[in-house]
Amino acid sequence: MLHHRGVSGLERARADLAAGDVRVARERLKSLVVTHPHDLEVRRLLAEAYRRDGQPAEAGRWGYLVGPDATESERRAFERHNGFASYAARVTEPRLRRLLRSDDLGLIADERGRALLRSLPRRKPSARRDGPFAFVARRLAILRATARWR
Repeated sequence: MLHHRGVSGLERARADLAAGDVRVARERLKSLVVTHPHDLEVRRLLAEAYRRDGQPAEAGRWGYLVGPDATESERRAFERHNGFASYAARVTEPRLRRLLRSDDLGLIADERGRALLRSLPRRKPSARRDGPFAFVARRLAILRATARWR
């Protein structure tokens, strides 16, 4: 963790949240998640900061793969905000890694998160009809996700 006069950045962010200074805590935590992308405590506190600031999509983003760190409505808000069910913007694992700022989603996912990762290739708008190549590509993606995120 980053230290300033003997106090870690995480401790300072906790103190900021406790004092009600959500904006400062959020900025501090955003810089920490860049330097410590797999630290679940940083992600949990960042989700809490956005929750307190009334931003459910961002709260859902930072708690997306860890069951207790985001509510279902926050996860859905994150998915809607990022076009998970839009016609063109299929959510792939590389795209989710960019959104969550993690090169290894397995390091930040609990069992609930792994279930979400297994379900990604199945998601598409109900009106969308895959052609033969897209159908085969989706089936292969489903098999890969199922094997990888057991």
